[in-house]
Amino acid sequence: MRTRSATLVVIEFGASWPRWLHPAASGDLAVVAQHYEGPPTDLVGQVANRVQRLTQAGWHLDAVTLVVNGRTDLDATGARSVLARGLIAHLKSAGACHLTLSVSDTLGVRAVHELMALAASLEPMARASEIVLAARVGDEQPIFSRPPERALAATG
Repeated sequence: MRTRSATLVVIEFGASWPRWLHPAASGDLAVVAQHYEGPPTDLVGQVANRVQRLTQAGWHLDAVTLVVNGRTDLDATGARSVLARGLIAHLKSAGACHLTLSVSDTLGVRAVHELMALAASLEPMARASEIVLAARVGDEQPIFSRPPERALAATG
């Protein structure tokens, strides 16, 4: 079976496609979008199921983008943290090296603060897993954690 390199885009309910992410320039994309307003934890199961099916079909996820909806309640932030940590674990096991967290700048300061707090909480795990962690707010340039040596070697 031929392996296909791809990017996974995960979109929480109510979030919109990031303007900076151009599908035509991104190669193969797989998308998991939560299309209903259910418990935030539902997205964790949806993503795990989709990643398993993609892996079985021979897809190799090189990068993941998690697009958040700006919810800041405990259920949403807890589920988002579990989801992001699971994505880092998958990327590490797959030998991939990039997770981007994204939020629209139109969702306000609190949503941006929550995204940055999530990125800060994930940074030690990402560094230990040799994953480059980026945070993007609207169309601004990404803010990166220090890239691990493996990622530097792959880009240099």
